[in-house]
Amino acid sequence: MTLNRTQDRGVPPSTTVDFEVRPPFQIMEDNRRRFIRIDIDEPITFNTIKSAEGGFWPAGDGPGGTGEILNISAGGILMYTAEPIMEQAVLLMSLAIEGCDVIDNILGLVKRIEIDSGGYLVGVESITREKLEDHLDALQIAQLPTTMASFTERLQTLLNRYIYSRKLGTETNDQKA
Repeated sequence: MTLNRTQDRGVPPSTTVDFEVRPPFQIMEDNRRRFIRIDIDEPITFNTIKSAEGGFWPAGDGPGGTGEILNISAGGILMYTAEPIMEQAVLLMSLAIEGCDVIDNILGLVKRIEIDSGGYLVGVESITREKLEDHLDALQIAQLPTTMASFTERLQTLLNRYIYSRKLGTETNDQKA
C-alpha cells in the first residue's frame, strides 16, 4: 500500500512523498479514528511518571513493566501487558520497531484498560509536554527531564528515518538495475 500524506505534514502540495508499508506491518484505517493504525508485534517497556493515585516519579523510575505493542499510530499505542496499570496514569515508554531505532523517553497517558487472558490491553494516548498541564502541576512539570517528549514527535522522527532509509534502498536498487 502506498500512502501520500504530505498535506497533513506541512509539506507543500506540489511535493510528493510516497512510501510503502511492507510486512510485518499492516495498516488499519477506521473512519472513526484520526490516525492510521499499524499492526505490529514489538516489545515495549514503561515506567510510571505519575500514578492515578497521585504518586510522582519525575525521573521515570516509578512502577513499570514490559509488554507487547499490538498496534501503533501517531495518536498512541495499544499494548498487552501482565502489569496492572490504572487509567489516567502518565507513563514514560521505550520501544523498538523492527529494522529501526529504539524510541525512548516517550510520554503517554493511559486512556483505557481491558482485562484480557490474564493480562491487560492498555490504550495509551500520545501526550505532549504542553498537555501534561492537565495532569501535572507546574512544579512537577519543571522537575521532568527535557529529554522526555511526545510519542508523536518521536514517532515522526522514527518514521521519517524509516521512510528515508527505504527510499535510499529503493533508489540504490533502481540505479543498479
